[in-house]
Amino acid sequence: MRSCSMQPQAFSGRVPGVHRARLLPGLCAFAAVSAIATASHAFERQWHLGADLGWSAVSHKTSIDGQERIFGGYGAGGHLVYGLNDTFNAMLEVGVSGHPIYSNRPWMTVASGAAGVSYTLDILRWVPYAGLLVGGYHFSAVGHDKAETKLGFQLALGLDYAFNRSWAMGVQLRYHTFADDPFSAHYMTTFGRFEYRWGW
Repeated sequence: MRSCSMQPQAFSGRVPGVHRARLLPGLCAFAAVSAIATASHAFERQWHLGADLGWSAVSHKTSIDGQERIFGGYGAGGHLVYGLNDTFNAMLEVGVSGHPIYSNRPWMTVASGAAGVSYTLDILRWVPYAGLLVGGYHFSAVGHDKAETKLGFQLALGLDYAFNRSWAMGVQLRYHTFADDPFSAHYMTTFGRFEYRWGW
């Protein structure tokens, strides 16, 4: 490399081995930084398409006793992610969950769709991230409560593990809150995720 070439007189009066010993740590550091930058750049413009499955909980005021209660349940969904650059990803998340309210009542279902942005940190094969999303929610329970639609917000925290450039799996926790009460978490999902990646 031209930038690294030096004239012989630069080492005049010095012991060459000493200069090489002093230069070696700097060259190693430069090589490591270059390798990390190259690996991170590979995630830019990358697409992720995957499926989600796991546990969910919703806080809801029922018409039976008018009390706010937490109902656990199961959920599933899908996600689409696009790498805007080596740090930020665009996110699209859809999901549905079912929550048994009482043994002799129909399940309450929560369907949602949201879009947002996440910040990622690549650590070799492990990729932790955090994201913010906004979207819509639809609550329904036939024969029990009236269906309801709300605007909501999501805080997503996740950790992915890449088997290779094409396949990865991970876990994601999302806290959901709604525009009519934005400082309370009324809905939470914890999903295992499996995805296919392409377009480096």
